[in-house]
Amino acid sequence: MEAIYGINPVKVLLQQQETGLERIIIASGRGGSVVAEIIETARQKKIPVEFRVRQRLDELAGSFDHQGVIGLRQAFVYVDLDVLIKNRSKSFNFDLILILDSIMDPQNLGSIIRTAHCLGANGVVIPTDRAAPVTAAVIKASAGSAEQLPVARVTNLSQTIDYLKDKGFWVFGAEAHAGNNLREMDFNCSVVLVLGGEAKGIRPQIKKKCDFLLTIPMAGSFDSFNVAVAAGIIQYEIFCQRSMKKTVPT
Repeated sequence: MEAIYGINPVKVLLQQQETGLERIIIASGRGGSVVAEIIETARQKKIPVEFRVRQRLDELAGSFDHQGVIGLRQAFVYVDLDVLIKNRSKSFNFDLILILDSIMDPQNLGSIIRTAHCLGANGVVIPTDRAAPVTAAVIKASAGSAEQLPVARVTNLSQTIDYLKDKGFWVFGAEAHAGNNLREMDFNCSVVLVLGGEAKGIRPQIKKKCDFLLTIPMAGSFDSFNVAVAAGIIQYEIFCQRSMKKTVPT
């Protein structure tokens, strides 16, 4: 079983047609309108709700902030890459898929998924090795967005990029320095955005697969942005370009 911690992640999961939740545990005495809504929705969906002393929830959650609400379900289900490709936002004419190369921090992964969901991405691709999987910590950091945005998990990122290129995608890699200015890039096409790990960025073999490398202009002297912040800035630029130009170019 996998635990989902916190009010919003459990609430978001309950909003899905297939929640996967097998039971919900609420701390005794935990009140509030949102908790009442969770209890009522669970009742309607015939999901058992248990009330336990807060100490029991603390034991289940460990260091996670559970906010008095824990959902239990089967482990997170990843989607096939083709399912992710088909999940284009109805607001735009082009696809946007994020490929995360060696993102190790669950907080960063969750934040990136949340931003991707908010800014109209099809979904996120992560590797099976040397990367954080989607866990309860990731779901909580994503504020439940990991339950709404498809995530694919693949064994070979290089082959995945080749497959997406064959489908008509252009591949843009985020580079801390020496890439093209982000503001000068044209994103009115089907985009794969590659983001590298916290320590070393995109691995050389993956960087070679990129059609373009881009860099976020900075005013300060610090080395680079946090990867989750960089993901948000780049996706917002893509979002703004597509919001201003909604017709397919001839």
